[in-house]
Amino acid sequence: MKGGNQYIIPFKGLKEGIHSFNFKIGKEFFEENLALEIPDGLLTAEVVLDKKVGLLVLDVKLKGYVELVCDRCLEYFNYQLNYKGQLFIKFKEDIEEPDENVIFLHPKEDLIDLNQYFFDCIGLNIPIQKFHPEDDNGELTCNKEMLKILDNYYFNKKHSNNENIDPRWSKLKDFLNEGNKKQ
Repeated sequence: MKGGNQYIIPFKGLKEGIHSFNFKIGKEFFEENLALEIPDGLLTAEVVLDKKVGLLVLDVKLKGYVELVCDRCLEYFNYQLNYKGQLFIKFKEDIEEPDENVIFLHPKEDLIDLNQYFFDCIGLNIPIQKFHPEDDNGELTCNKEMLKILDNYYFNKKHSNNENIDPRWSKLKDFLNEGNKKQ
């Protein structure tokens, strides 16, 4: 692992109260976490840790951009990512499975590694369908040449001439046409 311990907070020596930490998440992080399918990006992570007896409360903010591949034209674009979340760390002898916002650690632990938490937050904030953002006029900013190529191969245009279509498939074409009218 190239990045080593760069997303670790050693909380054991901290006094009770508020402590701030800042992390940079960049290309190295995305190269180590290929499952995100993000080739590059630059995010800042601001973590405010409130240390209490038997509990750590982390307020986390991620802000910046990640580079994504457009599902429409296959070109890269920068997607702005802003995330705010809260993570609770509880200490318990019998470690339980973490839930959405709570992590359990053994009382003898003295640090928390936020690498997996950052991975999860970034992954959950990437849209399922990734498209270039529209410009100020509401126009697509995708590669115009690719859009022309796609337009030439679009199913309805390709089959709009009176080809003999197997009648078993014609009902499916009706469903497709109904779906396009609703959009």
